[in-house]
Amino acid sequence: MISRIVVSTGLVAGLMASVPSGAQAETDNFALAVQQLPGIVDNAMQRTGVPGVAVAVVHNDQVIYSQGFGVRSAKDSEPVTTDTVFQLASVSKPIGASVVAASVGDKDLKWTDPITKFLPTFELSNGYVTRNVTVADMYSHRSGLPGSVGNDLEGFGFGRKAIIKRMRYEPLSPFRVSYSYSNFGMTVGGEAAAEAADTTWPKLARKQIFGPLGMDKTSYRYKDFIKQSNRAALHQKIDGQWVPAVKRDADAQAPAGGASSTVADMAQWLRMQLANGVYNGERVVKKGPLQEARSIQIRNLPATDDASMVGGYALGLDTRSSASGNVHWTHSGAFTSGAATTILMIPALNTGIVVLTNTWPIGVPESIAASYAQIVETGALTTDWLSVIGPAFAPFTTPNNTVDGKPKPAKPKPASALKTYTGTYTNDYVGDVKIVKDGKKLTMRIGPNLETTVPFFHWTANQFGYTYIDMPKGFTAGAIFSKIKGGKAQRLYLDEVGPDVGVLTRT
Repeated sequence: MISRIVVSTGLVAGLMASVPSGAQAETDNFALAVQQLPGIVDNAMQRTGVPGVAVAVVHNDQVIYSQGFGVRSAKDSEPVTTDTVFQLASVSKPIGASVVAASVGDKDLKWTDPITKFLPTFELSNGYVTRNVTVADMYSHRSGLPGSVGNDLEGFGFGRKAIIKRMRYEPLSPFRVSYSYSNFGMTVGGEAAAEAADTTWPKLARKQIFGPLGMDKTSYRYKDFIKQSNRAALHQKIDGQWVPAVKRDADAQAPAGGASSTVADMAQWLRMQLANGVYNGERVVKKGPLQEARSIQIRNLPATDDASMVGGYALGLDTRSSASGNVHWTHSGAFTSGAATTILMIPALNTGIVVLTNTWPIGVPESIAASYAQIVETGALTTDWLSVIGPAFAPFTTPNNTVDGKPKPAKPKPASALKTYTGTYTNDYVGDVKIVKDGKKLTMRIGPNLETTVPFFHWTANQFGYTYIDMPKGFTAGAIFSKIKGGKAQRLYLDEVGPDVGVLTRT
């Protein structure tokens, strides 16, 4: 489902890796970068209208820059500060990987432990994969699960347990050779780690990382985010204006996308990462498990990329070389309901940056981070990174206005009588779906206890559209009825769920 995406920096890391080569950054490069950062942020905000941004930079185990810009919500004038809490989206993943690494260091589990060691009822569609898929497989997106698995079910209102149980109905790609970015695959890995430690994921994160680093405003629980008075609203662009349109509870996929934090807190996490698990002289995460989490597990660069580029997905983190010769550890996050975030570390220069924003993904945090990296690595900002990176996100924020991949015909064919489509349809993955007549229109009831109501609009013939949950008009999903017998459709296809598990039959 579009509204449930959580974006990996792998989308734009190849673009960022084209930083021009140059001499190793000297101390004055860092001073120059810090001096130029406010202007870089202001420029991005002026060009895009993004309401709020927060930035923090770490170098040599010190926070050398931290600043808030703009407002928390376009509806008021409350300013963003370094203590403003943002939802992190997929920046939750590298944080979560450090939580698991700490537990590995405590010998609660190993990265190579099979998921079924801790979740014995877990099952996938292939028995061999079920028995052998490991925590590391889930944290590197190489389990064979399709990336979209569970995102649709979450949008319909299903919780984590139900989603994980229904993964068994999804066909798999080849095990350990296929990369597919999966929020709920990684969530399974986090659940296994929590079970291994005999606790819950939020409590494990608090014990292993947030407590020791003093990250008091950071949490994997949505209710903790809502309790914060100084928090950023999510914004979507509707009719040309940034609007705080929806709320986003990501507890179902907490290890992969449910964290919230401030740049002040995140700067402490960057310090710990760059110090290889040490914070203020104390060991928080053992070096070995943490290093493994930052080591490439599977290639995720497009085959068209320069063969000299070295890069791939580690465990909850993108790790790749840049044209400067330095390794970058990086990850981005995004909710199309209105959050965009990124972290970027350059271990050879002992520096890192975190950028948090309160709008859906348009490349602003990535362009700010790339600008910082270019200055510290080369001594000058020579690329308009917003123009380079921004277009990569356009597919996520451009209305599709299609059903089954096709635009609405200029002359739509009429629908059959609405009673042709009413009734209950089902499959193992989606469960029951009830189509009911609502005046002169159809409505879909879906999710647990059929509690989610989705209005349909006619598209053409036996095809109907509906707006993706939590998205503006124009972001269209399709409901296609077929096999009409005895005046009743026997089949319903939900195109957002996909051809493998999106076909439901009348009960």
